[in-house]
Amino acid sequence: MITLLKEALVLGGRAVVIYFLVLVMVKLMGKREVGQLTPLDFVVGIMIGSVAALPMEDAQIPFLPAMVPIVVLAGLEIIFSVLALNSKKIRLFVEDKPTIIISDGRLIKENMAKTRMNIDDLKQELRKQGVADINEVEEGTLETGGTFSVIKKKEYQPLTLADLQATSMHNLDQVIGVFASKARRDLQALLDR
Repeated sequence: MITLLKEALVLGGRAVVIYFLVLVMVKLMGKREVGQLTPLDFVVGIMIGSVAALPMEDAQIPFLPAMVPIVVLAGLEIIFSVLALNSKKIRLFVEDKPTIIISDGRLIKENMAKTRMNIDDLKQELRKQGVADINEVEEGTLETGGTFSVIKKKEYQPLTLADLQATSMHNLDQVIGVFASKARRDLQALLDR
């Protein structure tokens, strides 16, 4: 019974030390949301989790040597991140590059196939951006972190203070015409549903 209690205390102590070591290593590797992880970040995270689990489960594994791979993996992640800041080749190897999925309201099906993005996923991403019609999109890009960004065509972008300040009496009719035609299109889209 005492041997069992002693082993439980050793494993519990190891878990506490590993927890704080992994927490420090993750903090050193930098802030990123899970959805923004590069493939390298993801692989390193899984490897650190696997390596950290072993000495927490088996008291027979020497503790300090088991911590070395965690530090080495975190160190490699930090080194690659710094190198990626300074080298485009390394950045492309580690992070990929953004892929344009929509250009001037048209799908680029080859890029959809390369990224394995289907039409339902694309529609979902467009809805998240408040886009109901693909024709409103100047450019839709699947970013390196897996997020989808949209640049709307000029005529579908919201009115800004700069737009209003650029309006003068001589082009007021033109501005009103643009917004009237947009309102007409929006109304027609609602009626067509």
